[in-house]
Amino acid sequence: MSEYAFIDIDEKDYDRYVLCLSYDSLYSVINELEENLKNDTDSKRFLFDQLFLTGNTSNRFLSCVFNNGKIDYNSARIVDPPDYYRQETVEWLHDNYEYVNNSILSEELRFKIKNNIII
Repeated sequence: MSEYAFIDIDEKDYDRYVLCLSYDSLYSVINELEENLKNDTDSKRFLFDQLFLTGNTSNRFLSCVFNNGKIDYNSARIVDPPDYYRQETVEWLHDNYEYVNNSILSEELRFKIKNNIII
């Protein structure tokens, strides 16, 4: 199973929306992300959803910039994005529920995802 998923978004707040699919730290997937983006010479704003790592807490979402395929750690910020992103996560996890089954999410969060309730 993959460590993360790119979720297609129509919003212009961020260039890429990444759902972390592991309870490991985001840093465990940074090398893989940088490898996948090594040929990307543009600067891009990323939004990471760390639901599987942090649960539904205030530090769930992290924004940062990738320059020339490398993360700019100085740009990393905890953010509270619009609910649109939370809904996108729930819809993706609802459609790919095997990731929820293999997660450490609480029963309450599993219930909400299974029933497509925004978290």
